[in-house]
Amino acid sequence: MVAPVATPSFALLLAFATLSAPHARGLEMPRWLGGSAATATDAAEGPGTPEWWRSNKKRAEFVPGEGFRVEGVPGFFDQDGRSIDAPVDEITVDLHRAEESKGILPGVDPKLAAQKVKEAVGLGPDQQAARKFLAAGVKLFEDKRYAAAAKEFEKAAARWPRSDIASLALFNQAESYYWDDRYQDASETYLKLLTEHPSTPKLDITIERMWAIAQYWEKTHFASPSRMPFGYNPIEKTRPTFDTIGNSIKLYDSIRMNDPTGPRADDSIMTTAGIYYQRQRYADADYHYSLLRQEYPRSDYQFEAHLLGLQAKLMRYQGPDYDGTPLTEARKLEERTRLNFSGRLSQEQLSRLNETRGRIQAMIEERDLRMAAYYEGTKQHRAARIVLNNVIKQYPSSPAAEKARDQLAKLEGLPDAPDEPMEWLVEMFPQNQERSALDGIAPMNPRVDVTRIAEQGTDGDTTTR
Repeated sequence: MVAPVATPSFALLLAFATLSAPHARGLEMPRWLGGSAATATDAAEGPGTPEWWRSNKKRAEFVPGEGFRVEGVPGFFDQDGRSIDAPVDEITVDLHRAEESKGILPGVDPKLAAQKVKEAVGLGPDQQAARKFLAAGVKLFEDKRYAAAAKEFEKAAARWPRSDIASLALFNQAESYYWDDRYQDASETYLKLLTEHPSTPKLDITIERMWAIAQYWEKTHFASPSRMPFGYNPIEKTRPTFDTIGNSIKLYDSIRMNDPTGPRADDSIMTTAGIYYQRQRYADADYHYSLLRQEYPRSDYQFEAHLLGLQAKLMRYQGPDYDGTPLTEARKLEERTRLNFSGRLSQEQLSRLNETRGRIQAMIEERDLRMAAYYEGTKQHRAARIVLNNVIKQYPSSPAAEKARDQLAKLEGLPDAPDEPMEWLVEMFPQNQERSALDGIAPMNPRVDVTRIAEQGTDGDTTTR
């Protein structure tokens, strides 16, 4: 299976090289970066290891603002004997990071218990071990042993979490999955990287990788959709096990959420809207077209979002017996499209817009006539007359107005509302106090043909006549 991007770059290896100078860490590095296996072995057994700290902890002297110092050993160390040579920003972020919730019963939290077990057997946080795993992963990646490299990077991220090392290890792990054609694992690891390290310097390339995977899954789905229930795919490793197109949409949404001002944000929204439209999920398509029009006014897709959004709204409308909101929105959107893109509309597009306007108007009139017929069927003749008169007033020269006039003629002389059934029985029961109080209030119904003016009364109060 061909990967969605042509050939791998050395971005992953260069990223490791720029984390810090290899000679300062004394780790085993690939030959093209320098270093040797002996250097890494010496570092693992030297200062910074748990064994060395147990032997030298009593000789350590604390220096405020620097850490612990051991005579004869260069550098400073933390309370666990780990070397303090990380960038200042990394330490600051780690100290001010909000504590994770321990749940209602922290004593029985399985994650906390597992962490304690790891620490008890020597698998807890260890900066030196994390660097060693990171170096081993880079060497394996350089040898194109991507599966083995991913395992080493995973170990590196776990041994020194919430740090620049973990951030880089997660990115390298995702890259290993990517070039091994394990796109499901790659996408999940990229998302984990963005969740745990939202300010990662690898944001741009991570977004591009996610975009490439989403595009590949989208094209694969429509080219050969799965015939299995829930889109089940038990064999091909380049596709998700379930719901290929759903996972593609998830990646598009993640791109927009994690990089809302990036170059792929509006691309992702427009592509997602197109997928929903193609799958006849017009409400979801309409939402995303509206999102692009409102949140990305400078997008190159504004014209398409207006035209396709108008069609999505019309497809949302289910008939005169259902909600008429899509028609109201479609009429407003058609007017905005004509106003905002008058110089860009071709003659064919302008003709289609005129046709769409006529369709919208006809459907609104049909809906009003259906509403009048409903009131007539329930013998609410006054309400039916109001609706029919509105149709005649708003569309006086339309075929709907002619039908409304004919219908009004049939309603002539009919009572405004039906008689209340068994009214004599209803009158036998007393009204509650609230209803009786309301009935006792005289309605204000001034004559509209008489001008009412304010004047000073004999008692000094203002009155009207």
